[in-house]
Amino acid sequence: MTERSVPMRPRRSFDSDPEPLGVLGARLREARDAVSEHRHGPVGSEAAVASRRMMLQALEDYIGALEALRLPVPYALRDELRLHQQLFDR
Repeated sequence: MTERSVPMRPRRSFDSDPEPLGVLGARLREARDAVSEHRHGPVGSEAAVASRRMMLQALEDYIGALEALRLPVPYALRDELRLHQQLFDR
C-alpha cells in the first residue's frame, strides 16, 4: 500500500531560538480546545475557520520548534499536522 504524498507547507523558520516548548505546547492545547468547541457548529463559520487556522499554525510552530531543537517529532503529531493541512486546503 502506498501513502499518498501530501505537499508540506514550509514551516516557520526560527532565525533565533524558537519559543519554549512549554509555551508552544500550551498554545497547541488552546488551539485543540478551540477546534473542539466549534466541532459541532457550522463548518464554514468564521469561528470554526479561525480555530482551524490557529490549530494548523500551532502544530506547525510546535513541530518546527522540535525540529529546530533536533528533537524527534512523534508520528501522531506529524499525522495530525498532515490531517489539518488537508482539511484546511479544501
